[in-house]
Amino acid sequence: MQGETYKLVTPQISVIVPTLNEEEHIRNLLFSLKNQSFRDFEVIVVDGGSSDKTIEEVKEFDAMALVRPKMKEFPSRNEGAKIARGRILLFTGADVIMLPNTLEKVVNEIDENDLDGLCAFGGVYDAPLWGKLEYYFYYILLRLKTNFTKDFHGSTNFMAVRKDEFVKSQGFPDRIDADGFFLNSFAKNRKVKFLNGSKSVMVSGRRMKKMGFVNFNFHFFYVLDSILPFIENWRILKILERKSVEYRGSHPKEFTKTF
Repeated sequence: MQGETYKLVTPQISVIVPTLNEEEHIRNLLFSLKNQSFRDFEVIVVDGGSSDKTIEEVKEFDAMALVRPKMKEFPSRNEGAKIARGRILLFTGADVIMLPNTLEKVVNEIDENDLDGLCAFGGVYDAPLWGKLEYYFYYILLRLKTNFTKDFHGSTNFMAVRKDEFVKSQGFPDRIDADGFFLNSFAKNRKVKFLNGSKSVMVSGRRMKKMGFVNFNFHFFYVLDSILPFIENWRILKILERKSVEYRGSHPKEFTKTF
């Protein structure tokens, strides 16, 4: 690559990735970006103060690295967006792998359909069978809900938006469910759709494998409010959400997201 991808004056896409001790996974993401058929992009990594070799891995691929100690996930994404030069912002995670034609699909879908935003759920790898089934089942339900209600919920595992519209929206709020909250609000008055091709992006199931069935579902049970909004104000859901935030804060190495 030798910097050719990231030193363009006006790249089409800015790929923005928050990290915290992601030495083990960031290389896979960067390799998948290096092999993209679409070359007009830059990579911006906003690091929360890694103590491993995350930054060295990023610099080896000639990506841009901003170190912002203790900055949380969504403020980190906003920070990356501020300096991004691309007209399209692609928010993703350090434990994501993209197929070689993924960025090409993003540009084509947005331009040909005059979209303001694009999201994808993709698939999950490196996970136990129960985790893969839960992942697919959850996102199938979200897709069905969106098709019937136009109520968008997506993840910053893979979310692309036009930069000018992102700026107008004032970016991500600082909350645990900021990605779904942002997309739901963003899509109200803008044109957003899901990326065609369910395997354009693959997400690691490392949390499922490390936490196990009980712990994983305990700490992520609150996400069901995106499918069943009538349970959003249930007290038990608020308690579980708070417990999840506390757990992530005390086990930051288990999470790409620097909550």
